[in-house]
Amino acid sequence: MPQQMPLRTLLAEISALTLHVQQLSRMAGEARALIDNSQMSAPTDPASSHPHDSAMPDEPDQRAQRVELEEAILRLFDETFGPRPDTLERQMSMSLIAEIGPAAFVQKVLWGEEISDIALTIALERMLPALDMLVEAHPEAFLRQANSVLGRFRSN
Repeated sequence: MPQQMPLRTLLAEISALTLHVQQLSRMAGEARALIDNSQMSAPTDPASSHPHDSAMPDEPDQRAQRVELEEAILRLFDETFGPRPDTLERQMSMSLIAEIGPAAFVQKVLWGEEISDIALTIALERMLPALDMLVEAHPEAFLRQANSVLGRFRSN
C-alpha cells in the first residue's frame, strides 16, 4: 500500500501546482494578445505592478506603503512561523507577494475564492488573525476599492 503524504505536504504541492497553472495561464493570455495584436508589448515588472494590485499605483506614497506592508507581513511570518526564511509558507508567499504585491496577497489569503486562494489560506491558517489585524491597521491599503464604491454611494 502506498505511503500517505502528510496533509501539510499535500497542501503545499497543491498550492505550488496551482501557482504554476496561474503563471502558465497568464503567459498564455499574453501570448494570445501578442498573436491578436501581431506585435510585442513591453514586459511588465511583476515586483512593481500587477493587474490585481491596482490599489497600489507606482507613486512615492504608494511605494512607501507597499514597503511598509511587506515589512509588516515579514514580521508576521517571523511571529507566526519563526524567523527561518526557508519555510514552505514563507517561500510560497514571498514569490506571490513579489508577483502581485502585499495588498493583493493579503486580499487573496483573507477573501480569495479561487482554489489556489483557498489552499493558500489553509497553508497560512495560523497567520489569519494577524492578517485581519493588519487590515484593521491599514484599511486604506486593503479596502481602497470598497471605500471608492462607498464614496460614490454617499455622494448620490
